[in-house]
Amino acid sequence: MPKIVCYLICGALLLGLGTVPEETQFAHAVDSEKCDSKPDKDELDGEKKLSKFMREKLSSSQLVLEGLMIEDYDKMQKGAKKMIEMSNATEWQVIEGPIFARQSEEFRSAARQVIKFAKEKNIDGASLSYLHLTMTCINCHKKVNKVLISER
Repeated sequence: MPKIVCYLICGALLLGLGTVPEETQFAHAVDSEKCDSKPDKDELDGEKKLSKFMREKLSSSQLVLEGLMIEDYDKMQKGAKKMIEMSNATEWQVIEGPIFARQSEEFRSAARQVIKFAKEKNIDGASLSYLHLTMTCINCHKKVNKVLISER
């Protein structure tokens, strides 16, 4: 097994991919007791929809990871294509503005690179692209959570 794939496996395990607790919600970045106002029903429904949407994105990411582990290039492509489709959905648009638009484009670019390398049957290229894709997710979540915290 190539060294990069071993690093990818270790990195995924350290990040805890696939072990997100059911009650974890992407948009629920602040403990509601610390906020002056309680979220209304529409806000809670929106958070639930977003959480479900992000879980679907995580499932697509896991499909790419599974493809990498077993060198199934079709799975890699399928998962990355689904992630690109999802990034164009309205549910994806958590925050408007150029920073979020740039983050989204970087995400789509990394996913396209996974597809490109999977088509070429280049496991190392696909692995590195997947790592970049994962980092775009982490960086975006950090930025979005900061914005949500400041709004609350």
